[in-house]
Amino acid sequence: MLFNSVTFAIFFAIVYVIYWSVPKKNRPNLLILSSAFFYVWFSWIFFLHFLLVILFNYFFYLRIKTSPNHSKRWMIVSILFNCINLGFFKYFYFFSRVLADLTGYPFFEEIQGIVHIVLPLAISFYSFQMIAAAVDARRNPNTETVSIKEYFLFVLFFPVLIAGPIMRTGDFFPNLNNLEPDRDKIYNGCYLIIGGLLKKVLVADPTAGIISPIFSNPEAYDSISLICAGIGYSIQVFCDFSGLTDMARGVGALLGFYLPENFKAPFLSLSGRELWQRWHITLSFWLRDYIYFSLGGSKVTQWRTHLNLILTMTIGGFWHGADYTFIAWGFYWGVLLAVERYLETSLGWKLVPEKNVVLKILKVCVVFLLFSFGAVLFRANSANTMVQHTIGIFKNFPNKIETELASSSLFWLGDAGNLVDGSSLFLLNRMGNMEKFLYLFLALVLFNWVQYVPDFWKRFRKYDPLLLICVGVVSIFLLALFSEDSGAFIYYKF
Repeated sequence: MLFNSVTFAIFFAIVYVIYWSVPKKNRPNLLILSSAFFYVWFSWIFFLHFLLVILFNYFFYLRIKTSPNHSKRWMIVSILFNCINLGFFKYFYFFSRVLADLTGYPFFEEIQGIVHIVLPLAISFYSFQMIAAAVDARRNPNTETVSIKEYFLFVLFFPVLIAGPIMRTGDFFPNLNNLEPDRDKIYNGCYLIIGGLLKKVLVADPTAGIISPIFSNPEAYDSISLICAGIGYSIQVFCDFSGLTDMARGVGALLGFYLPENFKAPFLSLSGRELWQRWHITLSFWLRDYIYFSLGGSKVTQWRTHLNLILTMTIGGFWHGADYTFIAWGFYWGVLLAVERYLETSLGWKLVPEKNVVLKILKVCVVFLLFSFGAVLFRANSANTMVQHTIGIFKNFPNKIETELASSSLFWLGDAGNLVDGSSLFLLNRMGNMEKFLYLFLALVLFNWVQYVPDFWKRFRKYDPLLLICVGVVSIFLLALFSEDSGAFIYYKF
């Protein structure tokens, strides 16, 4: 039941009408039932597993709250339980493959074909959410203990269940005291849903169609194509994931909930540190609060601080997926952040210019290109294609083959190839796809600019009724004209 599907639209319309028709005290119950149905739609077997996981976690949560002398022990038990649950379903095949590579023992190869494990829906997100609840319960023992019904709603809440934002108890429970119709939330929710859908359908999906062939076979493309593929995936993943988050926040707003912002113009950042304060914000701050600080943060020696950054980001990369590509991506960002911190604290470099506009623009471009290079590692289909793509950026210069053929006795092969298909090694078939790629990039800049400007939409709120109608009509027109086959959101698989 994807957010961009007709099925979800029908489901939410029914839930919305019933939700505001029942008494306020019954609305949480309806949300629990509708969230359960939402998960059962994907798999009723894994829903039973999910219920057991929630029950165990609530038991651990209660023990933490009611046993102050043993709260640390129960917190550790809760963390281990969630890590084992996540590790079995998500990383079993990966570690089997690693052991097979290291030992050469046939058993580890064979077990991958014997044991069939399917990844439960949303396991990465709900595991982090329940770990946060356990740690916060110990860190803040004086907070009110939530009931089992409230805890179930906190974990099951369907707008954020699949791909976040990663909620914390402090973000979620204050909403339960204000489940009343609110004009501002309704308008804001509609704008968020429309904007998220436009990002997904009109930008993310078309970009995927352009860059997917390159990532499938990076050796066949020249350096410019490989660089453009990294930039293209930055466009795709931002519009796909921030679009999904916008839709989730919009659905939550229509139900009376304020959900935390997850993206705040990340591609207008002046440093890597600033980017991670603006990109997937709830995950970034989760990693900071529960891993980086637990390792000692920056309150240790300089080199230990750098190691903490690298370990934290590597764990964050591994959380995304069970493959060397995600580990490499996390390690890459950990090293970048450590180097950035070293330049600022040890060498005294001022990496964030305050007034010079030209330097600011240059810095934004550098940070975006660094992100796009990391996107190559993140998007690669395998470790082999990741290496091929990375090497190709520095090796596969434009028209390399044509140049070599022209200087040899086989010069006629290049001419024959051009006569047959009229194409070069560049993926973006010259004018057509290059022009489309440019439009998609401009859309990326526009979406980031809108997020960057403080209270951008508030200045138009006095025109809400008319503005919403106009935005809706224009959006329907654009979707009808330019939408392509829409696929699942990228973060659904995590």
